[in-house]
Amino acid sequence: MEASSVFDTIASSKCELGLDDEDVGKVEVSNSSNNKSPTHYFFQSIWQKEPAIFHCGEQPSISLNWNDIADMLHHCRHDEGTEPPLFYQNGTPITDPHNLYSNNPHAAYLDGCSIIINHADFHHEKIAELCKNLQQTFPHVYANAYLTPACSHAVKAHADDRDVLVIQVKGKKKWRVYKQVPIQYPHTNEQVGKNGRIVDDDSVLNGGLCFGNKEIVLEEGDVLYLPRGYVHEASCGESSPSFHLTCALATHDWCMSVLLSETIRQTLDSDSLDFRKALPIGPCDEYESTASNISLTQQLEQAMAIIQSKITALKLEQNLRAKYQIHNTQANEQRNKLIMANQSKKRKSNDNDIVGVDAASRLTLESSIRVSTSEERESVPIEEGRLRGLTVREETMSILMIMLTKLKSDPGRIVVVKDMRVDLVDTIDTLQKETELICDFTLLSFARCCVELGALAIGER
Repeated sequence: MEASSVFDTIASSKCELGLDDEDVGKVEVSNSSNNKSPTHYFFQSIWQKEPAIFHCGEQPSISLNWNDIADMLHHCRHDEGTEPPLFYQNGTPITDPHNLYSNNPHAAYLDGCSIIINHADFHHEKIAELCKNLQQTFPHVYANAYLTPACSHAVKAHADDRDVLVIQVKGKKKWRVYKQVPIQYPHTNEQVGKNGRIVDDDSVLNGGLCFGNKEIVLEEGDVLYLPRGYVHEASCGESSPSFHLTCALATHDWCMSVLLSETIRQTLDSDSLDFRKALPIGPCDEYESTASNISLTQQLEQAMAIIQSKITALKLEQNLRAKYQIHNTQANEQRNKLIMANQSKKRKSNDNDIVGVDAASRLTLESSIRVSTSEERESVPIEEGRLRGLTVREETMSILMIMLTKLKSDPGRIVVVKDMRVDLVDTIDTLQKETELICDFTLLSFARCCVELGALAIGER
């Protein structure tokens, strides 16, 4: 895929419109209408008007495997300059991730938590490249990442203050996009389902769904476009975990009312300190009197005169373009630093580095592991008061314990991470459902946690 073609490829894909009244599976959309480009058609007919799904599985916007995702989680956990990952358990935020999981995303995932990484474009070079590419179409783009275990969900129904492109990267995810929009084009303080603002059951949740009044399932490679304000919620099915990226297009930042209010404030603040002072309006004459004896009406008239004389259409446009140039410059500096670091990264072989945090960070699905010796296990420092154990969701606990027990019963046994399920679990009908829930990422998370804690070690002695 060429560097400038990511959104063109998305817009060229088979499209399903969210507000089409036909009760059919897929709606064919002529992306070449009036001989215009697919991107032109998107902005003319879909942008800010209705949700849409683009089925571009054969030409995915980004390709990440589970090893990539594990590396991203490690970087997010240990990068002090960015936000730590957020953990949710079926819509409930985990408020004390340090004591529960030592801030380890893999440990939280094993306990059934969904992992949310804000600004994932600062934590993996492929996501950084994707956002830089999309900024050739949109003023500014950043990506948040959502990793959800099977049979769970991350956050409850809510609306956002931005348009988004949801890119399904791994697995599948079920979505409910509600047809009734409670607040058209909401600002940040108007997002329902967030910060105490409830989603109305009668008007929204019982008001029907988009896409033929049906729940939709995003497959790998699919892209869901959601205009700002549409209430939505997502959940993961029983078969596999889901990983998707939400590419945020902060449209509330480049609407006219925000642009005008920001420019007016900047203009008045820079003109005189008087405009930063409280206005003389109050319950009594003494409060309203000022040293200069200028009335509220006179001060407002002075401000309006400055606004009319100094704020022009050209100045507004310049401010808007400068704002996004600053955003993009700052974001790209951090993204480029990440990309350069990855290109120059050379993993050094260290025979002694086979247990602990650094060893766990090198673990992939293709790595070999074994039970650690007592000396290796004791070499891993554990925070005072913390146990070497894990909290694991009930649905997978039996199988994971069987794997660990079999490894411990044969200290000389070496297995490849991705083969643990086959090599270490006999066919047990009563545990068939649990076995199905042990996906590749569960195996990788379990192995990384055990190596970090010292229970397992990498490779041969």
